[in-house]
Amino acid sequence: MKFGFKFSNLCGTVYKQGNVIFTPDGNSLLSGVGNRVTVFDLISNTSATLPFENRSNISVLALSPDASLLLSVDQDGHAVLANFQRRVALSYLNLNGFVSSIKFSPDGRFFAVAREKQVQVWRSPGLLKEFAPFVLHRTLAGHFDEVISLDWSADSRFLISGSKDLTVRVHSVIAAQSASSPFVNATLSGHRDIVTGCFFSSACNDTIFSVSQDGALYVWHWNVENLADQNNLPASRWSAGQGRFVLKAKHYFMQMNTKVSCATLHKSIQRELLVAGFTSGIFVLYNLLPEFSAVHSLSISQTAISTVAVNPSGEWLAFGTTHLGQLLVWEWQSEQYILKQQGHSLAMSCLAYSPDGQLLATGADDGKVKVWNGSSGYCFVTFSDHNGPVSGVVFSPVGNALLSSSLDGSVRAFDLTRYRNFRTMTSPRPAQFCSLALDPSGDIVCAGVLDTFEIFVWSLQTGRLLDVLAGHQGPVAALSFNPVQPIMASASWDGSSFLWDVFEGTPVKESLKHQTDVLAVAWRPDGRELCTSSLDGNLSFWDVHNCVLVGTIEGRKDVGGGRRMSDRQTAANSASGKAFTRFRQCL
Repeated sequence: MKFGFKFSNLCGTVYKQGNVIFTPDGNSLLSGVGNRVTVFDLISNTSATLPFENRSNISVLALSPDASLLLSVDQDGHAVLANFQRRVALSYLNLNGFVSSIKFSPDGRFFAVAREKQVQVWRSPGLLKEFAPFVLHRTLAGHFDEVISLDWSADSRFLISGSKDLTVRVHSVIAAQSASSPFVNATLSGHRDIVTGCFFSSACNDTIFSVSQDGALYVWHWNVENLADQNNLPASRWSAGQGRFVLKAKHYFMQMNTKVSCATLHKSIQRELLVAGFTSGIFVLYNLLPEFSAVHSLSISQTAISTVAVNPSGEWLAFGTTHLGQLLVWEWQSEQYILKQQGHSLAMSCLAYSPDGQLLATGADDGKVKVWNGSSGYCFVTFSDHNGPVSGVVFSPVGNALLSSSLDGSVRAFDLTRYRNFRTMTSPRPAQFCSLALDPSGDIVCAGVLDTFEIFVWSLQTGRLLDVLAGHQGPVAALSFNPVQPIMASASWDGSSFLWDVFEGTPVKESLKHQTDVLAVAWRPDGRELCTSSLDGNLSFWDVHNCVLVGTIEGRKDVGGGRRMSDRQTAANSASGKAFTRFRQCL
């Protein structure tokens, strides 16, 4: 059976790892989110996730100069070539190793790949599907350690690479010592730490900038050996094959107790701006021409800045931090944020839709509750009041309030108009709440406990504890109110599901027994049937009036996945992914 569902967007995180890149028009930003690519439109304030995906988490992205081709490479070296305009995957390539950097040439004819100690130059494929679209042009060797940065010359004839072996190498894309290009590959040494970035100057190919992790900026200049023949050289000095690169100047960033984690150069005719991100969370903007000077500085994070990018106009700076999952776009001239988004730093544990379907609330193990706009994919408010993992979130029937439960022993209610915590409900004794439910009237709040196996009942209007329901012999995993009758269903790890009259404080029927732990419950819209999910992967349907099992769906083989590379157990012996842990209203 086919359904009309299709992938729409990805919420919960905005940046995972790798680099971020601007589109040539500078209006959109591309970020790797897990094994997918998310495009943030900075003009309309919307986000969209591309439908294709890599095999594992994306480590590097590259976009062709005309924004027609997109290359995404995961951490295992598997690349996906996609038509960026049509958002369709064209072909796949296995690079057989970790790729730290990838760059298209300015004319779009080639793209260079930094794979371990080598640099591979490939011919750019076309926009049509081909049997063998990737053609290897050259393999450039010479480094003794991993290559981590690349840059092309303006005429796409030369390529520079920075490595962990503390050197920068200049390569010719055309075969060396040929009739058209007699240039011999050069090695620039002198750095005392890993070379984080290396860049050609925008004015000409005669100047190279290299940045190392210890905060040193070296300026290299092409010096002609035979000074008497300088007036007879052609426009491109390198084509004469005479001369060598010499160290012209040294500059130091002078940032104490920190190292350079990332750097990029904005090339323009008027000025050249270098942006350096540090492990302390500070970034500094430097002007390289006509003289070296610091222009702007700001502390944007408490952790290391993982990547930095500059839009073509040089007005917006984009930063990504892997540890916090944070993505920022800063306009340095007006000193204001264009984009400021941060996902959950730990695993997401629960989510809920608002009654009108416009908002999406998520809770995670980092103790934060985030509210996302379903249409734009942006997070517009974050509540950090909990001191422990969030176990449940639920909207009020009107949609003007959001409730969350946590293992810190509190249930909090947040006002979505003023964005504040207006009610905090706790138990008389310490308890860890692992489930949450709100009745259809929006006044009765119930939370299940992980350690004492009880259910606490409060009034949302007053915050007063009304009752404590006891009877389960295991943690209360899920709660759900009947949409028609004043009955609440509870699911527990003791293998039973109870039906409660909350106003009376007693079970209305005998318990619904299961063979294994019960993980989730959901009501049919008319309130006549109850669906329960158990640890054996079965969905059980109950007639609540007679407490009779009317049907069962065996879903263990359908939801069971394969064995991952990091799993120590086989798929047959693994208990993960073999049961439905959460589901919503049964239709």
